Amino acid sequence: MPMKDVVRIFKALADPNRLRIMLLLRRREICVCEIMFVLGIEQSRVSHHMRVLRDAGIAEDVREGRWIIYRVPEAARGLVEGLFAGALRER
Repeated sequence: MPMKDVVRIFKALADPNRLRIMLLLRRREICVCEIMFVLGIEQSRVSHHMRVLRDAGIAEDVREGRWIIYRVPEAARGLVEGLFAGALRER
């Protein structure tokens, strides 16, 4: 993986809310309304955070009818699990 991609991923994860979103996405797909509820932030902030995570290649969105569902892309699952396997491992 090119260094610029690695830097983009680490920058994306440097924000506490985006880190929390990724911890949620590790478990399952999730919609915007659920992220808003869990984090206690407005929709526009969630959209901004999700754009940064998508641009870093560690999140993607899928439209299901009127809903936008977010998930970790298949190609990034191993990378995301590897990043969280150490210090942020679930206990």
